[in-house]
Amino acid sequence: MSANNSTVPINDTISPDHDVLIQELNDKMADLMVPATVFISTMLVLSLVGNPMVCYYYGAKTKLTTNTFFIVILALYDVIVCAISIPGVIADMQFFYTFENNVACKVLRFVNYFAGIGSILTLVAIAIDRFKKICRLTKPQMGIRTAKFVSLGIATLLSLPCLALFGSIQVPIPNTFGLDLMGAICIFTKDVAYQKYVWIFNGVLFVLFVGLSVVLIVLYSIIGHTIFIHKKRLMMYKPRKNRDPPSTEVETSVNDFSHTADDNLKENEKGEIKTPISTKSLVPSNEQHSTASKQSTHAQKESGIDSEAVKITVVMVIVNLVFIISYLPYLSLCVWVALTRQHELTILSGSGLVLAKIGSRSFLLNSSLNPWIYGIFNSNFRHFFFGWICWK
Repeated sequence: MSANNSTVPINDTISPDHDVLIQELNDKMADLMVPATVFISTMLVLSLVGNPMVCYYYGAKTKLTTNTFFIVILALYDVIVCAISIPGVIADMQFFYTFENNVACKVLRFVNYFAGIGSILTLVAIAIDRFKKICRLTKPQMGIRTAKFVSLGIATLLSLPCLALFGSIQVPIPNTFGLDLMGAICIFTKDVAYQKYVWIFNGVLFVLFVGLSVVLIVLYSIIGHTIFIHKKRLMMYKPRKNRDPPSTEVETSVNDFSHTADDNLKENEKGEIKTPISTKSLVPSNEQHSTASKQSTHAQKESGIDSEAVKITVVMVIVNLVFIISYLPYLSLCVWVALTRQHELTILSGSGLVLAKIGSRSFLLNSSLNPWIYGIFNSNFRHFFFGWICWK
């Protein structure tokens, strides 16, 4: 069964007057969408500047580890969004009623979903990797091959339905001319036979987003608790400089010394000689401090938690928060459209429609802000980035 019944065909029978009216309405809508276009263009600039630098730095300037591999994969997803999705979104708004390229529509939607699904799967893989390295250090760690399958393979499989469910679809254009004008927009197919698959697709993605968001929150909560306990234990082992012995120990030592001295005097009166008492026993030895320091270092090595691991974890927590926040408006609008079974074009107008368009592209924030998060919290990357700019 084909969904092409709703796809815009090549039609030469439309009168020139209708063509002119449709183009005029399209141009007016493009002017209305200027705020949304400016917002998306800003995201494009931020993404273009930052993401290639992240790919180069973590891919060529640092040692290849599972963690750096994940960061490069995330940046590559963001580069895909920057190079394909964002220009496609801008074109979508410029050709608001005249998006008649069916193949381009399918490809653009596939890329959008592929990058989004791949990003959240990569974030979950990073969280699992962080969890194993911090909370389950002695357990088998995630390999790069597994990471590739999780972040690339599953994302591709879950995005494939877009090629069948999206298309350039005919929709009525609201107008004051009293004419039956039909435009073309890139949305889910309206074919009745495909509606249940559209529902299943949206439902699976929504459950996936909510479920994986909960997994991320739980994993990073456990990681944060483990780091807190680790820091607390380190404070217990941390040696104090110039630490005085407790008063009870001093009093006991002095009393013992006094009694021992008296006993020695008595023995000397009897002609017996005792071994002289060394006052070194009363002075706190540096060996205690050395032992405490060794215990602290040993505890840190045992847990596998160091300052670098903590920094990486903090960065990834912020990246996860930005991802969840940036995708919430987009998914909420998708659910709303699915429930109403109407395109926002037939319900909203003016500023409401502009806000809806910005909200439906809110996921672009994630792709644009990630490299700047790395720059703020990674001093090495920040120095490399600004050094490269100054050198240029």
